[in-house]
Amino acid sequence: MRIDELIMKNFLLNKKETKKAIKEGLVTVDGGIPTKISQNVDSSVQEVIFRGEKVIFYPHKYYMLHKPVQTISANSDEKYETVFDLLENVDKSELYLVGRLDFWTSGLLLITDNGKLGRSMLNPESHVEKIYQVTTKEPLVVSDVDKFAQGLLIDGDVLLKPAQLEITDAHHANVKISEGRNRQVRKMFLSTGKLVTELKRIKFGPLDLDEDLAPGQYRELTIKEVESLIPHFN
Repeated sequence: MRIDELIMKNFLLNKKETKKAIKEGLVTVDGGIPTKISQNVDSSVQEVIFRGEKVIFYPHKYYMLHKPVQTISANSDEKYETVFDLLENVDKSELYLVGRLDFWTSGLLLITDNGKLGRSMLNPESHVEKIYQVTTKEPLVVSDVDKFAQGLLIDGDVLLKPAQLEITDAHHANVKISEGRNRQVRKMFLSTGKLVTELKRIKFGPLDLDEDLAPGQYRELTIKEVESLIPHFN
């Protein structure tokens, strides 16, 4: 929630009064004065004080889901099972996906009601890193590492940013990217003559896929994991 909206809602101030209070340093977040009135805050990991009084407000929700293959990254679908269908006993009315994985890709998905966080992490200027485990049909070779590091060309005329490829054996690798184009990883390997047969996202920004989560399972983020997302709150 935005800091100005939080103060207005809890103390019945108008926008002008709230802006003035923040500028005068009457509001602090974790002991510091907000740098802008639109700053996003979350009570599950941050303490907001207004005129010496702690502000109590409902924290955002954050879920990590291990997406299985053959599911749709969507709220609903008439034909296929969606990742939202997997969220049992959860109020999904205000939740949405931060990014998507295609039908045949498994791995880490972040689901939240913190809209500002989602927009920040998906903003190309944020350069949020993602790591994928990849299995290929054709064998990988050492020269592929250099090709990924130089930046690959996909879709005929799209030059990608350099990516880090770590080959673990002849048909398996980890790839780190900071872009989020449609089916990007598959196209990257295809541009080097390799068909991806399995693809799994194991890292999204500061979050690592919980190895204890089986495909289709989910859990709430820990306090430490939510704290790692704070740089993307604004």
